[in-house]
Amino acid sequence: MDAMPPARHHAAWRALIDDMAHAADQIHRIWSAPAGQDEPDASRVRHLQLWPYVLAWAERSFIIADLAGQHRPVAPPLSGEELRLWQGRAQAAWERGDLDTTDVWYSASNELITLAYLVEQGEQTVVVLAGELGSEQMRVLGHYDTLQKAVEASPPAVPAGVLHPDIAPFAPQAPAAEAPVAKLVRQVDEARHTGDVYMALLDAVDDSGFSRGPLPRLGELLDRAAKFADALETKQGQHSAARLSVLARQLGALREEIESAAESLGAGVLPPHRTPRPVFHVAPTPPAPSATPPAGPAAPHIPGPASRR
Repeated sequence: MDAMPPARHHAAWRALIDDMAHAADQIHRIWSAPAGQDEPDASRVRHLQLWPYVLAWAERSFIIADLAGQHRPVAPPLSGEELRLWQGRAQAAWERGDLDTTDVWYSASNELITLAYLVEQGEQTVVVLAGELGSEQMRVLGHYDTLQKAVEASPPAVPAGVLHPDIAPFAPQAPAAEAPVAKLVRQVDEARHTGDVYMALLDAVDDSGFSRGPLPRLGELLDRAAKFADALETKQGQHSAARLSVLARQLGALREEIESAAESLGAGVLPPHRTPRPVFHVAPTPPAPSATPPAGPAAPHIPGPASRR
């Protein structure tokens, strides 16, 4: 982080790194401590003590995983006549709808980076773009034959933001009676990219066969999706947020409008300054040995970062 350009979210990232270091130290301490009673009671006590620290790694380690991949060489930016040529081609493709976005993230310099297929006369080129698509700040960083080459040459991604600082993906699930709508609301709460929000909205308004969406609870879902769109801090996101807020107050025959609003989200990612809150401001009190383990995945025997979408 010392080698990265200064940014307002660095303090929050450092707090999270310290938080994860504390959790790792506690995991090591608990595993290294001699058992004070016979198995299997000793194993159960140890798992209960480990649980909050392992859970913290499962929920927050994406910050460290993304930061670990920061320092690698990237291709130099385009300049001169080549830059002017590709700027014009990219802007023209955007205006006629021939920029097919495939991925989006923020760089260490806090720029929005987009990978897109630029389609011209039936042929496509992968372009790396900086800045909000369609804006005056949009510029072409490079063009490549394959997606893999474009990824390798692009500025690496920093950790995406979260909608809520206290996000807890592995918290106990909602009661079964409200599972359909609760699952969609949870999908928006945990989303860091627009794709998850888009799919949640389509599932909510789906009216085909056995997969009909939970319309009675749609108002709550639309409110959450509007907050996500606004948190993107882009013109497209703000427009979508306004539309979704109106739809939440006008439940009825709005299926087509909701689908349209979902599509207008475009490709986006929450800005990195929307960081999760550290878990261990103070060391947690280990649960009593007789307590029932918290709901969620079984406590693993080997701690480590959890895979994230």
